[in-house]
Parts: sequence; C-alpha cells; structure tokens
Amino acid sequence: MKQDKISEITRKAIEVPMEFTQSLMEKTERVKTPSPKVDKIGRAIGACTGAVLLLTGSAGLLFGKTLWAIGALSAGTVTILSNIIYLGKTKDN
Repeated sequence: MKQDKISEITRKAIEVPMEFTQSLMEKTERVKTPSPKVDKIGRAIGACTGAVLLLTGSAGLLFGKTLWAIGALSAGTVTILSNIIYLGKTKDN
C-alpha cells in the first residue's frame, strides 16, 4: 500500500515536468520559424545592409581608409553570403 503510493507520487513527479517540457518545445518550434512575410522582409533588409557595407567599403578604399574599408567590405560580403546560404536552405525545405 505504502509502496504503491510512493510509486504513484514518483510517477507523477516525473510525468508532469516531461509534459510541460514537451509543450514548451512545441511552442518554441512554432516561434523560431518566421512567417514567409517576415522572412522576406528580413532577407531584403539583410541584402540592403550588405550592399551598403560593400559600397561604403569601396568608398573607403577610394579615400585611403584601408583598414576601415576592409572591415566594411568583409562585413558586407559575409552579410550577403549568409543571405544566399539562408535562401538556399529555406528553398530546400
């Protein structure tokens, strides 16, 4: 009798947190996937930012700000490449 009661309490103590964790994981999955509209806006902003950084870096090279220009060119390149990679991954899904 006492052993059954302890077993039941232990089972509930394990099942309740597991159910809660499972519900949180399901909510997190829905939240981490943006809607197509938000995704498109984010890609557009990323592409514009990358282009501006590339143009700024090119202008910096013309004006002799070499270190600053290399940083801007690198950041712009990485931004545009990450957008291209993300676009490729989302088209596969």
